[in-house]
Amino acid sequence: MSTLLSRIRGLVLAQAHHAVDLAEDPQLMSHQLVRDLTLELAAANRGLVAALGAERQLQRSRERMDQEAADWERTAETLLRKGEEGLTREALERAVALHQGVESLAQLLRRSAATVARLRGQVGRLRAELGPVRQRVAVIDVQQAAPQSLRRAGRADDAYGRALDRAQELERYESRAETADCEAEADGELLDEQDRLERSVARLNSAAAVDEALAALRGRIAAGPAPGAGAEITTAEKPS
Repeated sequence: MSTLLSRIRGLVLAQAHHAVDLAEDPQLMSHQLVRDLTLELAAANRGLVAALGAERQLQRSRERMDQEAADWERTAETLLRKGEEGLTREALERAVALHQGVESLAQLLRRSAATVARLRGQVGRLRAELGPVRQRVAVIDVQQAAPQSLRRAGRADDAYGRALDRAQELERYESRAETADCEAEADGELLDEQDRLERSVARLNSAAAVDEALAALRGRIAAGPAPGAGAEITTAEKPS
């Protein structure tokens, strides 16, 4: 049972990794790395600015407290010269407290300086890393653009080839149409010639028939009137 579950788990992980590999675009992912690195650099810069601000504020507070402690010490000295021992002690207590505060601020300043140094190092490393990363991303863009350009060029070649095929096909259609037109023109000329021949033959046949009828008529006239034809005419001419 455990073996089956482990195999199912492995299969699910394998399918998930395969799906992620298919969906992962090197160009998009490399640009995302640049964005992440830029955001990290911006965050490190903001942290460095904040640390520098805190360090300067601590420095100013330390200088001010140190100055106040020196002022109270001078006040204590003046009061002691006047014989005001009680007020002298109070002034010295304030001076001592201020010196202790100065020491505490000095410790904070040392830690702040270490933080600033660490943040400066981070900012420097991120800046040093950002330049090469951008160069490598530019190389990836070129590497990704080259296959895309080749694919577009291949599609253009295919389109050009199809255009040539269509041009050849049109030429074939034009040739067939021209052949059909020539054949139709030749058929028309042949029909006209045949019609002329038929009319010529008809005229010849008609002329031959006329000549034959004319010859027959001439023969009858030359032979004289037919027997009984004159008697029929005479009889027809007599009055009743």
